[in-house]
Amino acid sequence: MDIRTRPVVLTTDIGTEMDDQWALAHLQLSPTIELRAVVTTHAPNLSSPAAEASAAEARAVLNRLPGGSRVDVIPGSSLPLPDARTPLLNPGVSRIVEEARLADPGPLTLLAIGAATDVASALLAAPDIAERVELVAMGFRGRSEGGDEWNVKNDPEAWRVILGSAAPLTVGTASVCIEHLCLTARKAEAVLDHRGDIGRYLAGVLTTWLAANGETARFVTGRADTWPVWDEIVVAHLLGLTETVVSRRPVLLTDLRFDASEKAGMMRWITRVDVDALWTDLALKCAAH
Repeated sequence: MDIRTRPVVLTTDIGTEMDDQWALAHLQLSPTIELRAVVTTHAPNLSSPAAEASAAEARAVLNRLPGGSRVDVIPGSSLPLPDARTPLLNPGVSRIVEEARLADPGPLTLLAIGAATDVASALLAAPDIAERVELVAMGFRGRSEGGDEWNVKNDPEAWRVILGSAAPLTVGTASVCIEHLCLTARKAEAVLDHRGDIGRYLAGVLTTWLAANGETARFVTGRADTWPVWDEIVVAHLLGLTETVVSRRPVLLTDLRFDASEKAGMMRWITRVDVDALWTDLALKCAAH
């Protein structure tokens, strides 16, 4: 009997850094998560068409993983939303809507670790799915100020749709990722290098990325040898390894700061990650395969 229990669709710009690879592998290795599909999206430094380039990277990662070749990878939008009213329809959006309506008893968990274009398009195209999904995302600089973190500035209109929707929403911000999810190459190797081919692969993508992007790492973390594995924050939340607070949903201004003055629905913000438990969980799952 398949013991996977939680239906998940991942939306990702995999291929831009290295953290998407970690998150995708961790999800696929977790027996309580049923990764129903991966929908790929856009980012400025992906080859054109961006969603197709990202899909190729997602398939390459999944092919390293047990059962990964059976996970559907669907290119979504290679462009951001033109406004907060107009969905960009594509096969990825159709798959999100289909999975949300099929989830029984539900909900479908939608993970957004890249531009949120396809998630927002699905909510615009099929408003009824807001009652059948829960959204978990990585984005914004902090929960009080907002800010133009990578995932948000790649499609602000999509985030205006999401924040204005009725879908349950949990977000992990960059500040929390930097506080809890930073790794050095040495630490990654200590955690994963002796955990089989998958562990060596994941440690290697961090080592390779840091070797090529030391100045970027220094700018973000203050150290050229340290980088946050940003997108693992959504996996940690699915595994019950986070703490959260509830607050009103903010309005996203044109400069990507928050305005919390309007009365709106509620959402959750991740405030803490049990990082030791998270890395131990990933290491054990790599070793098991």
